[in-house]
Amino acid sequence: MAFPVSFHHESNRALLRYYTLTGHNRPSDLAFIAYVLAIYSVLAVMVSMSLAATGNLVAEHANSPHEKMSLFRGGLSVAVIMASIALLVSLGLVMLMDCFPGAQMGVGKVKFLAVIYVGAIPLLVVNTFLHFFHEASGDARACSMIKAGATALSLFYLVVVFFVVDVEHFIFWAAGYFLFGETVLLVCLVRLSWARELEFSPMHCRRTVRNVVMLGFPIAFGLAGQKLYFYLLNEKLASTMAIWVAQLSVYMSVIGLFMIPVVAYCQAHSLYISRYAGRRWEFYVKGQLGLWMLVGVLLCALSLTGHSIFFGLGGEIVTFDRGAFISASCLLVSGSVLSLSTSHLRVMRDVLVPQFIMNSVMLSVLIPIIFFVSVGARDIHFYLRLQSAGLLAGFLFLQLRIRSMHARETELAAV
Repeated sequence: MAFPVSFHHESNRALLRYYTLTGHNRPSDLAFIAYVLAIYSVLAVMVSMSLAATGNLVAEHANSPHEKMSLFRGGLSVAVIMASIALLVSLGLVMLMDCFPGAQMGVGKVKFLAVIYVGAIPLLVVNTFLHFFHEASGDARACSMIKAGATALSLFYLVVVFFVVDVEHFIFWAAGYFLFGETVLLVCLVRLSWARELEFSPMHCRRTVRNVVMLGFPIAFGLAGQKLYFYLLNEKLASTMAIWVAQLSVYMSVIGLFMIPVVAYCQAHSLYISRYAGRRWEFYVKGQLGLWMLVGVLLCALSLTGHSIFFGLGGEIVTFDRGAFISASCLLVSGSVLSLSTSHLRVMRDVLVPQFIMNSVMLSVLIPIIFFVSVGARDIHFYLRLQSAGLLAGFLFLQLRIRSMHARETELAAV
């Protein structure tokens, strides 16, 4: 959760619009699409976010056209290879879908939705690399315009489907939103890349592969751990009370909406301090202050617009009351402070240990609680606040890590 007006954002916006129409057209279908996305989000994040360090690597060589060209060629080659692997793994998951416990709430529907969604995953991988590269190399405005245009076209497609397709088959046509959106985005980003001599160059892969392994995989590993927790939570809820899966999807969509400016802020922080290595601690302190101001504004907006947003995304599936506000606020605050910490550590080339810490918290502590606590005695707020507590615990560990690393830098500079 630490990237700019970037790919995560457009994915969140896609989910928001998709859930809005699905929730009002046939609310019960929310559980099916949320379950499919929970399964594939682990793979999608693991593969696509392995290229997340692209922006920082480009920013560090902002004044070297040769270095940027080499990064582009090698990075694109790696992205194509990883997209192919992702497609094969995705198809394998489709074949094994009958074995997933949560899919038993409707195996045929879940499997069909998975087949439709699989086509978008390899495109997501390539688009992620192209977006990060162009955004960090000075084309952020063009990227924003492209994403806005692609999103508008995708929304038009979804609205047409909403009015043309019957309720029974709407969810399947609407699932094509993801494939349609990624295809439009890929076409636009490829056109933007022509000026950079877009080509598949395996000979330029070596250094990019090394950077992916050293920086990208730890980032992807950490995010995939969080997604794995989300998937296991969906499995637990789907096998006990399917309506909670739909409610969880609505909450995640709301948080996704409010995290858009937060993630943009964190990515801007990350790219900015990549150019000023000697003042990282100073900028981090200022960055924290700015983030808390932003989060305060977002919480005020949530309190004022929560009723409309929750109803717009899920109809009457979730009631926005005091409990809903507290749960959403906890997730927003914990996710925001964690995003800034992880983006800062990424610039410091320290990603493996922090992500290991996060996964230890999320998987070794929270998962046992989820599976051994009696469902009948809990509601959706218990799981949401449990996740928030896990994110906040991870943030506290990362704070200690950041402070110790900056203290070590100061000691070395004084020698």
